[in-house]
Amino acid sequence: METPDRSNGRTSFTVIVAASLIGVTTGALIVALEHLIDEVIHQLAEAPVWVPGAAVLIGILLTAVAVRFASAGGTASTEVYVEQFHRASPDLNVAHAPGRLVGAFTTLAGGAPLGMEGPAVYTGSAIATVVHRSWRRLDRVSFHALLVAGAAAGIAAVFKAPAAGAIFAMEVPFRGRLAGERVLPALFGAGAGYLTMAAVEGVEPDLEIPLIEMTFDRSMWSLVLGLAVGVAAIGVISLVASAERLSKGTSPVARAGLAGLALAGLYAISRGLTGESLALTSGNAVIDWAIQPGHAIWLLVAVFAIRTLGPAITIAGGGVGGLFIPLMAAGAVIGRIFADAVDPQETALYVTVGAACMLGGGYAAPLTGVVFVAEYTGQASVIVPALVAMTMTRLVVRDRSVSPNQVS
Repeated sequence: METPDRSNGRTSFTVIVAASLIGVTTGALIVALEHLIDEVIHQLAEAPVWVPGAAVLIGILLTAVAVRFASAGGTASTEVYVEQFHRASPDLNVAHAPGRLVGAFTTLAGGAPLGMEGPAVYTGSAIATVVHRSWRRLDRVSFHALLVAGAAAGIAAVFKAPAAGAIFAMEVPFRGRLAGERVLPALFGAGAGYLTMAAVEGVEPDLEIPLIEMTFDRSMWSLVLGLAVGVAAIGVISLVASAERLSKGTSPVARAGLAGLALAGLYAISRGLTGESLALTSGNAVIDWAIQPGHAIWLLVAVFAIRTLGPAITIAGGGVGGLFIPLMAAGAVIGRIFADAVDPQETALYVTVGAACMLGGGYAAPLTGVVFVAEYTGQASVIVPALVAMTMTRLVVRDRSVSPNQVS
C-alpha cells in the first residue's frame, strides 16, 4: 500500500492547486464527450425503429477494433483508477488514452447499456498522470492524491454530483473503508469539475422525480427493501464477474459481434413489451419508466432481466463504459416491484431507495450510493431511508463487488 502523504504545507498547497487544475480540465473534456454521445443518441432516437438495434451492433464492433488497434487492448474504465491507486509506483500509459476514449465513444454512442462514469474516472486519472509528470514540484507520493482528484472530478462533472464524486473517489478503491488522507484533493477536484460542468449545463438535477416525504414507517419498510436489493445485488455482481471473465476470451471481434446481436435482440424485446427502447443507453429512461403507474409485475420482472443482462452482455463483448446508472436502473425496478406490494402511493420513494442500494451494494460503496442518488435526483429527504436500507444491503452483500481490483 502507498505511503500516506506527509508533505509540508507548501507541497500540500501545490497539490490542491494541481487538483483544481485537474478538476477543471477533466470537467471540460467530459462535458464535451458527453455532449457528443448525447447528440448521436438523440439522432438515433429520431431514426426509424430498426436503426438503434443496428447501431448498437455497429458500435460494439467498432469498439472491438478501437480497443484492439488503438488502445493496446485496454479500456477507459473505473478499474484503471482502482488498479493505479493501489500501485506503489503508478504507471498509467497516457498514450493509450485517445484510443480508449474512442472505444468508450463508440460503445456509448451506439446505445450500449453502460454509463459514463468509467470513461469519466479514466479521463480524470489520465489527466492527473499528465499533470504529475509535467509539474516538477509534485513528488511521487502526491500522485495518489491527484488520482483521487481526477476521479472525483470525473464523477462530479458527468453526474452533477460533487459530494458523491469526492466520496466515490475515496471509497471505491476499498471495500468498507475510505482513503481518508485524500479528502482535500477529492473535494477540490470534485468542486472544480462540477463548477466547470455547471458553467456549461447549469445545476438542475439530471433526474427529476416527485417530491419524497420521509416518515418512520417508510424508513422501516426501506429496511425490507434493502434486504431484497441485497439479494438481487449478489446475482448482479455474479453476472458482471462472469461477463468480465468472458471478455478475456479470444477473438474479440467475434465476441463483439455476438454481443451486438444479443443487444439488438434485447432492444427488439423491450420495444415489443413496452414500446420503448429500455434495453439501450445507460438507464435513465428506465428509472423514469419505473416511476410511471400501470406496469404489471411480470413486465417489471422482464425489464429487470433485460436491464441486468444488457450491461453484462456489453461487458462480455468488450464494450467500454460504467455501471453507475445501469446498477441504479436495476435497483429502481426492484424498488417499483416493492412499492406495488407495499404502498403504491410511495413509488418514487422506493424506486429511489432501490436505486441507491443497488449502486452502493454493487460497488461496495454505500456512502456513494446514498449521496449520489440524493444529488442526482435533488431529493435530500431520501438520505435517511436510503441509509437505513443500505445497512441491510451491505449486510447481505458483504465483501462482494463489481470491482475486482478493490482492496478489502
